[in-house]
This record gives sequence, C-alpha cells and structure tokens, in this order.
Amino acid sequence: MRRSINYTNQDIPGKRVWAETDAGYEYGVMVKCCVPQPTILQFFIEVCGFSRLLDFAEARIPQEDAVFRGYLEELKGRIGKYKCGIFQTSLKCIICGYFHTKQAPLVREGETLEYLGKVRETRHLINIKDLKWTMEDWGKFVRDLGLF
Repeated sequence: MRRSINYTNQDIPGKRVWAETDAGYEYGVMVKCCVPQPTILQFFIEVCGFSRLLDFAEARIPQEDAVFRGYLEELKGRIGKYKCGIFQTSLKCIICGYFHTKQAPLVREGETLEYLGKVRETRHLINIKDLKWTMEDWGKFVRDLGLF
C-alpha cells in the first residue's frame, strides 16, 4: 500500500529551508525548478561555453587516452545539432512565493544558519514558511508594483 506523506518545514526539528535574494533588491521571489541532467547539458551547450570547454579538454588529453577521447567525441556528436546562443531549453518551474526584503534583514557573510550552514555572501534570507503565496498576497504584490 502506497501512502503519500507530506512534510512541512516545521516537521523537521531544527531544519530550515531558506529563500534568498541579493542585497539591494526590494523583493525576493522563490522559484523551484527540477532539471534533469540532459536539460542541464543542453543549457550549457546553448550558452556556448560547453563547446569551448570540450575543445580545451581535447587539447590537453594525451593521445593515448582512448577512453576519454572517445567520451569527448561522443559528447561532441550529441551537441552537433545545437547552435550556440539559440535557446531551445524549456523548464517547468513552480513559483513558491515572495517576500519583501523589509521582512528579511541582511544576513552577513560568515554567519551560520540552520541547515544552510555558513553564509558565503551577504544577502536577504528568509525561512520558506514565511513566504507570501496566497492569491491575496499575489494581488497585493502586483498592486504594490503598479502592474494592476
């Protein structure tokens, strides 16, 4: 028998999941995307850097390393149909909610947060349970921004 168990952030003692935005912004919007490996590979191809990375690697691989050379040739064959800078990738994402940075003071680089650990750069961080996400919240958001 299969059962679905839904956990919230509060069900995991001492654990926190954080939404974030850079310093200097008025709002943070949390978006969650799950990206399969082929899509990540395609994205890197589309931004042009991946082809250059393969060329760089190929130039430094010893001629006698047939296994790695074969692997690189296979990758080059897979990316041949993609054009640098032309995006074909589409992702499905969920907009989880938003927060005003007034409700999330800046957390300084070097501070330690539960679950996240040491903060590597100063930014606004808020526990995801405190995100605004209801229809009323989003209505206020678009009115405050003057979009409606």
